[in-house]
Amino acid sequence: MEESPSMSKLTVFMPSWRSGLLASVIVGIVGLVGAPAQAAVPPKNVGWLYTTNGAGAVFFDADLAGYPSWEQITVCDNVANSYGVSVTIVSDAGAPQGRSFGDPSSNGKCNSYADNFFADGYGVTVTIREYSGATSRYQNTGYGVA
Repeated sequence: MEESPSMSKLTVFMPSWRSGLLASVIVGIVGLVGAPAQAAVPPKNVGWLYTTNGAGAVFFDADLAGYPSWEQITVCDNVANSYGVSVTIVSDAGAPQGRSFGDPSSNGKCNSYADNFFADGYGVTVTIREYSGATSRYQNTGYGVA
């Protein structure tokens, strides 16, 4: 029986197709193993985040100018109403790291904190609320990157 022209072309093509696939897989694996690590996620400020009633505010500055890897957290109690302002920031770097900051003054002023609080390149969840004793109200949440 005679081989059709299309069969012989297919037979000739298949070995080179397999060789090409094998070469592509090997190059891909070598490329992955030797590839550099991805760059860290750039810092992202939360900006001003307010309690839902506007009485409290927090600014999360993810990369304090002049201090590499430092964050600055400014907490403001905007209204003298017998409630302080509390802020909790939780990082998703490995095991969650949490820190609390506050302005308990209830005098309309701000407190500011600066340090290398969180690992660079990881997301942070910033939560602000008004509080008085065990009572907490007007909570709001924002997201950034340390």
